[in-house]
Amino acid sequence: MNSGVMPEIGNLAWAPVAAVEEVEIFDRYNGVPTLGLFRSGQDTHLFWRAVGYTGDISLWLYVPLTPEDEKNVEDDEGPGILDGIIFRSQSRRYVALGIANLNRLVFEREWDLPAGLGQADIFRPLLGFASESLTLALNEDLGPSRRDVYQKAKSAVKQLVTC
Repeated sequence: MNSGVMPEIGNLAWAPVAAVEEVEIFDRYNGVPTLGLFRSGQDTHLFWRAVGYTGDISLWLYVPLTPEDEKNVEDDEGPGILDGIIFRSQSRRYVALGIANLNRLVFEREWDLPAGLGQADIFRPLLGFASESLTLALNEDLGPSRRDVYQKAKSAVKQLVTC
């Protein structure tokens, strides 16, 4: 199985690490990639903009793919590829959450994606994890520019949680 990657702050959300060798895009919104694969070395990861823009903030998931996952992706390169990988996964997965401001990553954390979540079930735990992670980060000794962007992201996530 592929190992997970941690997105690098400052990178484009759909090319989250400097060592990206290839990006394959399956879906876009206003020209911005929102679903696809990226390859780095021997590893293939799915990227998905899980939560679209609240202001300039968006939330992304990065999922390491198994060879079986890659085969399933080859068979269905549309939004259905999320089934079994993110939605209704048979087992829990360690994924990376990235938060972007203007499509550039500003925050990242590893998340234990629970097994069996349906499309309607994933957003509450995802937003809860993002909110908790941002709260913890804001309690650290941050510089003013990082504090401002984390506060902006936390406000965006809070708006989504109350919806």
